[in-house]
Amino acid sequence: MTEQKQMVIGLAMFGAAGLNFRSWMDPAVKLEKYPDISMDIKAAQIAEKGKFQFMFFGDFPGTKATDNGDMQTMGLDPLLIATMIANNTSRIGMGITRATSWSNPYELARQFKTLDALSEGRVAWNAVTGANGVSANAYGVDLSSSFDRYGKAGEFVQVVEHLWASWGEDALKLNHSTKEFADYDQVKAVNLKGQYVKSSGSLPIPPSKQGQPVIFHSGGSQNSIDFAGKYADVYVGEVWTIEQGKAMRQALRKAAVANGRKPDAIKFIAGVMPLIGDSKKDAIERHATLLDDRTFLQRVAHISYVLGTDFTPADIEKPISADILDAIEITPYSDPRTENVIKVAREGWTLREVVNHSVIDYHPTAVGNAQDIADHLSDWFNAGAADGFWVMPDVYEVDLSRFVDEVVPILQERGVFHKDYEGETLREHLGLPYQYGVRGEE
Repeated sequence: MTEQKQMVIGLAMFGAAGLNFRSWMDPAVKLEKYPDISMDIKAAQIAEKGKFQFMFFGDFPGTKATDNGDMQTMGLDPLLIATMIANNTSRIGMGITRATSWSNPYELARQFKTLDALSEGRVAWNAVTGANGVSANAYGVDLSSSFDRYGKAGEFVQVVEHLWASWGEDALKLNHSTKEFADYDQVKAVNLKGQYVKSSGSLPIPPSKQGQPVIFHSGGSQNSIDFAGKYADVYVGEVWTIEQGKAMRQALRKAAVANGRKPDAIKFIAGVMPLIGDSKKDAIERHATLLDDRTFLQRVAHISYVLGTDFTPADIEKPISADILDAIEITPYSDPRTENVIKVAREGWTLREVVNHSVIDYHPTAVGNAQDIADHLSDWFNAGAADGFWVMPDVYEVDLSRFVDEVVPILQERGVFHKDYEGETLREHLGLPYQYGVRGEE
């Protein structure tokens, strides 16, 4: 009998109270100080209760909120947050973002291998180039072209992996009878110099239970896909429809094969924003309480733009005309969210309710009760649009808890999500092989 394939689920971590900028205002959130690491730890423990394979930590250094009502997004260093979480959990993995444009390869290699060793193999590096000019300026770096950023990123990963492998797998002895702590002849120094980065020296840290950290990558451009084909184990992407997900997953499979890897070597993880309620109406009304007027009007304006019309205040409480929807032609240049806007509008919701479905957001939403959310994930997964999902709940205290308590059991009952951790390391959680050393040189 063929074993049923199971999805991967991760939790997005961008702030203390939830993924919604207004999450701190939810009555269930008792945010009496900021920062409060206990809230991050509690979210991680809820996710671990739900058997999530990993947490994904974004990073936006140097940026600040632009609205006084919004909670600051990842103002803290995610590596330090992950360190605290590692000490308060036992299984869940941690994918932590660090940009190659403003980092040093030796420092990064040292930090990530340290945490991977101390967490007993639960760490991943989300290796991104960094394309935010504000962040670049904060580090005193001039943002280069995409070609140069990815050229540097490729060299950067190679240097980091050589450093991770500089301590021989059998170097640690701890032999009391011979008084030999380690065979330091097996601890080799690297001496690498490329066009963009260089490093000379060794990294005297033994391998973790998984060997070395997993490599994540997130993006969407062709350069990003090509980079993932060479270096990534997991790709976190932004797609809004099943067809877009299937196309992205297929592009990654082709990129892996082009680099001499197996087509399924890269796990594609799609984003989803679950709006959970007792019904769809209940879910969108709850979400509406976390949308301020400015954001609401911005989204009305954007929906006007993608539908090629000009809505007025009088249109907000009315369904969108079928004539407007029928006139839309989807092209390769259309906003990738347009199809979801049309799909929701055709269900007869008012313009206000269409906005409250969060159709104009960074990732697609799954809206409704636990069954509806489980259906969304199952449909995408079974169609081959994703190997798993990173979940972005509005409020951890409420929406993450409901997801774990109500959605996860449905997915487990269907056999598409595991009932318990099969191993101890992140590689085991993701079904990835042990790796120690530069890919292709093991």
